[in-house]
Amino acid sequence: MPILWLRRFGRGTKLRGMKYRQIDRITELTPGQRLVGERTLAANEEYLADHFPRFPVMPGVMMLEALHQAAVWLIRMSPDFDSALVLLREAKSVKFGDFLSPGETLTVEAEIFKRDGALTIVKAKARKGDRTTVSARLVLESCSSGDPEHLGTDADVQRLSREQFFSLFSDSPAAMALRRPGENISPTMTPHSV
Repeated sequence: MPILWLRRFGRGTKLRGMKYRQIDRITELTPGQRLVGERTLAANEEYLADHFPRFPVMPGVMMLEALHQAAVWLIRMSPDFDSALVLLREAKSVKFGDFLSPGETLTVEAEIFKRDGALTIVKAKARKGDRTTVSARLVLESCSSGDPEHLGTDADVQRLSREQFFSLFSDSPAAMALRRPGENISPTMTPHSV
């Protein structure tokens, strides 16, 4: 996403992330193993007017995207956020369950099942209370551009990943342990712009 954007508009241009961030906060993290996050559906989200007019619910594809984003954060987690780019290769065994309505909170869990080189298989599920809304097995690939011309882009993605992570998980002792001495981790982006 950011790499293509920078190729088109050039280095030094501000990165703009995806419009719909599907994780509001990270509540638990065991680096390299498991991540738990939350997403509360607000009643004023634009797409709810059409999905559906008399029965607004979070679209299934956005619940699946919440699983994907949790898995990406889990894979990116290292002291240097060295996986600049994490790509979704496959979504397997996707099963949808209950709906998520405005005001309800989606709890998203991602757990690393297997690693094979650059590929990681993550078991992920989302629920509201004790009811599953979506579950899937995701195959993701960690990579960087590897192109000397775009090494700065990889560094920009790593820096933005650190900032975004700390905005999602700022109060945790685990997050505090990942901060570098004297590091300014205040985000340069608004909370829902990424």
